[in-house]
Amino acid sequence: MTKPTFLPGDIFMVDSKKTCPKVVKFFQTAPTVWQHIWRKFFGNQEKVLYYHVGMFSENNDIIEQQGKVIERSSDKLLNTDNNLLVVRPKNITDEQRYFILGFAREDLGEGYDILNCFGKFLTWLTGIIYFARYMELPDKDICINRVAYWYKMSEISTFGAKTHSELTTHTMWKYIIDHPEKFEIIYQGVPREGFGK
Repeated sequence: MTKPTFLPGDIFMVDSKKTCPKVVKFFQTAPTVWQHIWRKFFGNQEKVLYYHVGMFSENNDIIEQQGKVIERSSDKLLNTDNNLLVVRPKNITDEQRYFILGFAREDLGEGYDILNCFGKFLTWLTGIIYFARYMELPDKDICINRVAYWYKMSEISTFGAKTHSELTTHTMWKYIIDHPEKFEIIYQGVPREGFGK
């Protein structure tokens, strides 16, 4: 398969077989622990496919939240043996693409929001959404919320959320899949089995 040309603003979601990503995905199987137990009991638990979110910038490079926001080559991403999904918002102009990229580059070097992770955990335990929405440190975010913030600031999408901080990788994925009129899938698969060789 020929490697696609990705555009600024394209969103990628990737899985991992490591322990930490598995824990992250576990907490996304349901909005609260009570719903998790209920779904587990009745055998209708949602499967979480991805744990990490980032965005393409220029020349097939990516920009993402790690310990800090970084911009780097996508070579490792496009040679992974994990599942990868790349989606593109429909009907946006090149000007909008570079507008969102500009917002992203303004965040280069900014840190990771441990407090919001704790807020999401409290929401999962209690069902009180305000913890996930409003427990956050200034100028810091986790990967999913960083991308959601860039999209919100560019007025492209809020992914159906009141605040960017309450989104998870799974809720963003569900919104994208449920709105094919707004997003198109550019790539879905395991890169190493295709163009990553």
